[in-house]
Amino acid sequence: MRKHFHKIISFFSICSIIALVLYISYDIKSEPLKEDMKIRVEVRGRVKEEQIYTLDKGTIMQDLLDLVELEEDADISGFSLQSILYNNELIIIPQQSSKKLISINSAELNELCLLPGIGEKTAQKIIEYREEVGSFLTLEEIMKVHGIGSKKFAKIKEYITL
Repeated sequence: MRKHFHKIISFFSICSIIALVLYISYDIKSEPLKEDMKIRVEVRGRVKEEQIYTLDKGTIMQDLLDLVELEEDADISGFSLQSILYNNELIIIPQQSSKKLISINSAELNELCLLPGIGEKTAQKIIEYREEVGSFLTLEEIMKVHGIGSKKFAKIKEYITL
């Protein structure tokens, strides 16, 4: 009888632990949001006033930027204007870079030649790579171009963008 009692206690203990783990791991965010629910988004960086905005669920970045007073040197080029904002999201508006970055996806031969260590032949190889493979998806992908290794990439990475 005593063995049977210990088995029952063990079974209930294991069930309790499983129930506790499931309860703790339950993600409230996975619940579907109610249609009338609001989200809160904090905006910092190059804005006139850093603050928390209460917005409708489904608000996109463009809607938020229409509300925010940006500083003159604010750089919003890195944001997807159609991206949907999420509750408790932190948006940091960066300052524009003083140097002009060269797009490895759209720069012409003469622009690519402005990069340190990139001559006309290597610039042409970059253009040929784009024509054959398509746009670069990451900056590091430029190292797939013959003649650009990790050392050359280290020299140009702060001057390039997609």
